Amino acid sequence: MLVTVRGIVVSLKDTGENDRILKIITEDLGVISIYARGVRKLNGKNSSAAQLFAYARFCLNESGDRYYLESSETICVFYDLRSDLKRLALASYLADVVKYAVMAGQPSSETMQLLLNSLSFLSEGTRSCELLKSVFEFRFACCTGHMPRLMGCDECYAYEAEEMYFAFDEGRLYCGDHISCCGSDHIRVSPVVLHTIRYICLSEFKKIFYFDLKGKSLSELSIISERYLLGVLHHEQGFGTLDFYRSMLE
Repeated sequence: MLVTVRGIVVSLKDTGENDRILKIITEDLGVISIYARGVRKLNGKNSSAAQLFAYARFCLNESGDRYYLESSETICVFYDLRSDLKRLALASYLADVVKYAVMAGQPSSETMQLLLNSLSFLSEGTRSCELLKSVFEFRFACCTGHMPRLMGCDECYAYEAEEMYFAFDEGRLYCGDHISCCGSDHIRVSPVVLHTIRYICLSEFKKIFYFDLKGKSLSELSIISERYLLGVLHHEQGFGTLDFYRSMLE
């Protein structure tokens, strides 16, 4: 049976002399593996779509529980990512998160669009890497069923207070008066960063990339978003690609 999907390549593995196994995220099928024959040949007909981060239409032959690539139409390959090692490292981390957390058969329309937009901004170089990283991390958590409770203190429902704390293990807010109710793994969050987290998680999807944050506030946001996502994914040890990206900032 032939199936046509739009997808983004999030990982690849060379096999045989000229073949590759691709993992792609799709809107309706989640992350699936595709066996792509002959794509490593010089001028192979599907070689353009069989590279990391390629966004394409894939025509697949579904046989049993496997998909084989029949033909493809490349939409975008985000070529400019290769010109900046830091942006390439961050893109690799985002792809690793998707590959790790999204299962086959899991509807993933917004998740795929989130990755697509993130790769587009990274390729263009029009947004800071740290800002894009935090937007992706918090919104990805929301897309996969881990939206934090952000409407107010989990005890007294205070929307704002002199002191507000974010609990990583619960994804909840607590005011200074109720910090004793908070788990041991928490961090004080400044008003501007709390507003930013609410904006990322609660705004319409089309708006989430269109703001700016710099300096200490951006550093604070990056720490919170990273720790929260790795926690909800039960991947506290992190990803090798994240470690490499972090080394680019030193």
